[in-house]
Amino acid sequence: MAFSRQAWEDYQYWVRADPKIAQRIARLIADCLRDPKSGMGNPEPLKYELSGYWSRRITQEHRLVYRLENDTCTVVQCRYHY
Repeated sequence: MAFSRQAWEDYQYWVRADPKIAQRIARLIADCLRDPKSGMGNPEPLKYELSGYWSRRITQEHRLVYRLENDTCTVVQCRYHY
């Protein structure tokens, strides 16, 4: 598992601003590592210019966006909507 620079900054924002959301992100990431294409957060493949990426719902407004490459899950965003 890896974080892009932006995703890590997003995660640090949640740790400071709303620890409950940071905990939810941690649970979503753990679930993603168990099964990247199903589980909590309603995982769905993204389309068009984000083809190859997946998203999971953090809140109604925010999404966890990640990419699966070989055996690595790279988190690219965990704040805002894609």
